[in-house]
This record gives sequence, structure tokens and C-alpha cells, in this order.
Amino acid sequence: MKSIRQPLAFLILGLSGAMSHAAEPAQIKPVHAVDPVHPAIAATKATDGKTIFQSVCAQCHGAKGEGKIEMKTPSIAGMPSWYVTTQFANFREGRRGQNAADAQPFMMASIAKALQPEQVKAVIEHVEKMPLVVPTGKDRAMANVDTGEGMRLFQERCMECHRYNASGEMAFGSPPLIGRQAWYLEEQLKRFKAGKRGAIKNDVNGAKMVQMTTLFIEDEQMLRNVVAYIMTLNPDPEATPEEQKRQIIEGSPFESASR
Repeated sequence: MKSIRQPLAFLILGLSGAMSHAAEPAQIKPVHAVDPVHPAIAATKATDGKTIFQSVCAQCHGAKGEGKIEMKTPSIAGMPSWYVTTQFANFREGRRGQNAADAQPFMMASIAKALQPEQVKAVIEHVEKMPLVVPTGKDRAMANVDTGEGMRLFQERCMECHRYNASGEMAFGSPPLIGRQAWYLEEQLKRFKAGKRGAIKNDVNGAKMVQMTTLFIEDEQMLRNVVAYIMTLNPDPEATPEEQKRQIIEGSPFESASR
């Protein structure tokens, strides 16, 4: 079998995210056919999280876990283990990535199933320890948005689960929204609203997002406004990791949205 080196794009998140590999033929084990471009998906035999990330995840998610706009892969650096664990389970157990026509989640499901449970645990622990990558430039820029309107919607509908600073809440299964790219958050909200994500039976937290986006996000402008406001909750990308943590804790939705 030929060594597979082409990018494999997929979502986790939503965490989302995507994984691929750069292993040599002696290190890989074929799983199943996917498509003519990516004829097979294979898993590394590594058992430590850093090696697994670099050989399986980094080609799509970036070496720092920052995600790649050209591959539509989210930033996953610093995502809490409880959330990533849930998303891996969703992919492995059929609550996400079952539609072959929906290429990115389908790829993620394939790779999630290819990795052994101990490998999944190791890479999740590594991802959680990675420093947050604050979106900048194309990953943050949004035109023709009203952050004030976005702030109102966030406070009314999002803050209860995702917390006032969008840092997430384990009790509600709600992931951090800071650190994710604007285009990625926008796409995931559209997917929830269209029933392309969160509509599979037993995806309890996904179902909440389907309901929220269906009932309370009336149009694309409203959706973009709330994403634009979430971007203002991110810490200073130039600050040290310690200072970023302080800014996140002290951030407040009641401050001016025009930062």
C-alpha cells in the first residue's frame, strides 16, 4: 500500500476538529476506504499524546493546534479534555460524522475510530495542555456586523451555558468559544440551525444547540453579530499565557462591545 500523505480535513467542535497523519508505511494500519482522493485512513502506532498529535493531527490542525482556514479546521489548542472526550465519543459512536457526503465530519469519525482508546486519551490530554491560540487576521475579521446587537443576544441566549466570558462550562457540556476562529463558529451555528449537526439521537448537547439556533437566531445577520461579539471576548493575542488567563477571568460582557 502507498504511504498516505495528503491532508485529511474534518471537524471536531466544536470542537470540532480534523486529523491526518504523516506516518511511514511500517507505522500505519489501514482502516477502510474513503474516497479516490484519500483512499484509506490509517492510525499511528504511537502511544504518547505529543507524537500522536504531530503525526496524526498537526497536518490539518497545525503544529500549535491553531487550525487552518484553507482546510476549514478549527483551533483545538487548549480545549478542555471533558469536551474533546465527548466529541471523540460522538464520532466513534455514530452521533457525528455518519454522512459520507459531509466530508469533514466523516473523515474525523473514521480517524477517531482508527485510534485506540489509550491513544485517544493521550492525545486529548496533550491538546488540553497546549496554549490557547487567539484568533487574529482572517480568523477574526468580520465585516458589516453589529457587536452591540451580538452582545445582547449572547447575554440573553448564550451566556447561561457558555459563561459570561465564553470560557465554557463543563456542567452544561458547553465548550469554550474563545480561541475558535470566527469563520468556524459561524459555520457551526449554521450547521446546527440547518440540522446538519446535533440532530442525531442521543446527542443531548447538540440538540440544545439545534433548538437554540432554530428558535432564537432569526437570520444570518443575527448569527454573524453574535459571533463578532464572541471575538471581542478573546484575550490580547500578544499577551503572555498568564496574562491571557487573567484577561479571560476578568472579562465581562457588560463592558463596551466596541473593543
